Amino acid sequence: MMSFLVGFLLITTIIGAWVWAHYGLNPYIDCPDAKARITGRCGDTMEICLTFDQSGRVHETSHWTNGCGYSLTCVAAATDIARGKTPEEVMDIRADLIQQSIGGLSKDHMHCATLAEETLHTAIDNLMSSQWCKDGACTCKK
Repeated sequence: MMSFLVGFLLITTIIGAWVWAHYGLNPYIDCPDAKARITGRCGDTMEICLTFDQSGRVHETSHWTNGCGYSLTCVAAATDIARGKTPEEVMDIRADLIQQSIGGLSKDHMHCATLAEETLHTAIDNLMSSQWCKDGACTCKK
């Protein structure tokens, strides 16, 4: 009975730490300056939200995916790379840079980096084309 209790507490602690790390370190952005949500051919959906500071650089980022661990790693890397960059610099971020930043991907999972690139670029396209709200009526839902 004691080993069951210890195992249960260990699993609960691990799950709690994962939830805290995923949601605590990746805060929700209520009304981002730029947002995109793309579903790839593989069926994975990624969402990226960005806010910009007064100098026009990415200040805060938020990401979400319903995909595999590779998708989560790629979308997280894409937002990490984008932080501190101007919209023009963000548009220079490519799938090969994303996959290099995480230590590489097999060809079977390269589409995850490509989807992260596409989602990031679409967020900037939405910002640049003024199709994104500025009045506080929008939300970036997870």
